[in-house]
Amino acid sequence: MPPPASSDDLTVTGHDDLLELLLEVCEDFFTHTNPATRAEVDRFLRAHGVTGGPGWLIDMLSLTRRHLQDPAYRDGSSS
Repeated sequence: MPPPASSDDLTVTGHDDLLELLLEVCEDFFTHTNPATRAEVDRFLRAHGVTGGPGWLIDMLSLTRRHLQDPAYRDGSSS
């Protein structure tokens, strides 16, 4: 992951770029949390009917971000 940019350096060119950045930040945060935070996230997910735990959430964040980065998806030609 690149080093954090200052707010002066941050240029967002579109909705997908902002979404990709948000997904990357969340993915990075949840990947590096401590066990207590992971347990809290797990309780939160279970309360919302998601039983995959924090690992599932991290995977979904990553897969969604990568899907957005796929040129075929951006062009609307992805199946």
